Amino acid sequence: MSQFSRFVRSRKGSFATLIVLGVFAVIGVQTLYKKEGRESKVVSEKTAQGPNAETGQSLQNFVTHPSPKAIASFALQKADKTPLSLAAYEGELLVVNFWATWCAPCRKEMPQLDALAKRYADKNVRVIALSVDRGGAKKPEAFLNELGISKLTRAYDPSYKSARAAKLIGLPTTLLVSPEGLEIGRLAGEADWDSAPVHALLDAYLAE
Repeated sequence: MSQFSRFVRSRKGSFATLIVLGVFAVIGVQTLYKKEGRESKVVSEKTAQGPNAETGQSLQNFVTHPSPKAIASFALQKADKTPLSLAAYEGELLVVNFWATWCAPCRKEMPQLDALAKRYADKNVRVIALSVDRGGAKKPEAFLNELGISKLTRAYDPSYKSARAAKLIGLPTTLLVSPEGLEIGRLAGEADWDSAPVHALLDAYLAE
């Protein structure tokens, strides 16, 4: 028997092991891709529920609740510390944006939200900028005035209790609240609020 033949015979076990491991590796990768594909589909289906199913990129993180949810009563205030609550706007479709001056994406959204408020000023939609700055209204008021924000309804909660009651996980977060005072859905993160997808979402609820 040649040296080459003896070498091949002595290595048969190793070759077989490598082949088996290779097969399992391929199966594992295929399974992983299939799993990721299924999970992505589930996430996509969840975020595509409700009237926003075709609204596009700017609302990709908007989640519509299967049924409207009761929300906590927020103890808010105006810039002059006059008490305020969302119940004061019952009968209107509310876009409630939680923000703070230290949050860069929040600051970026303010002109968009103001433009949205202007667009829907006579359509029973109210856009509320709810500042949770710890120092109160002075700093956010100065920021909004500097930008020339004029159409937003301004609200303040320096205690941050409203954010905790709404179970926010970060800023910005925006709630869509029905005229009956129930939370229809929410978007955690930044969005282009003066865009066709947002207009389509609001128009769909106004048409109900």
